[in-house]
Amino acid sequence: MHRTLAISTAMLALLMGSCVSSPVAPGFAWSYQNNEGEGPKLAYGAPSSDNVVLMMTCEPGARSVDVSLLGGSPRAGLTLTSGAERQQLRGDLVAAPGMGQMIQASVHPAAAPLARFARTGDLSLVDRGRTVNLDASPLERAGVSRFFSACRV
Repeated sequence: MHRTLAISTAMLALLMGSCVSSPVAPGFAWSYQNNEGEGPKLAYGAPSSDNVVLMMTCEPGARSVDVSLLGGSPRAGLTLTSGAERQQLRGDLVAAPGMGQMIQASVHPAAAPLARFARTGDLSLVDRGRTVNLDASPLERAGVSRFFSACRV
């Protein structure tokens, strides 16, 4: 399991370093979960695994969505874009057990790129000057919409 995570993390780093506006890795997808006691979660990663590149969580009715990015640079933060909508997020560097480090930031769920992502499924991540396309497929868009609906409750 740790070997798979290490390989996937290395693959992500290579892809982010060499590709502009491309998907992170073949087979990665958005998945929505809302388990009792954990709250709504929207994750982009390898299906049915702990290999998650970007995760969004919220508490229903809260005024923020927490965004976690595996790797990243706390000085540069991260930027979310959807169409022409763009928002730079400053975050904190925290340990990701077994995976190195991650950046955690908070943003209002009505922030322009998140609002557009909720409507269209289109989202890109800009990290250290590189743009990575994380668009939701037509099948995944229902989960994206359910996540933002659950956050508003």
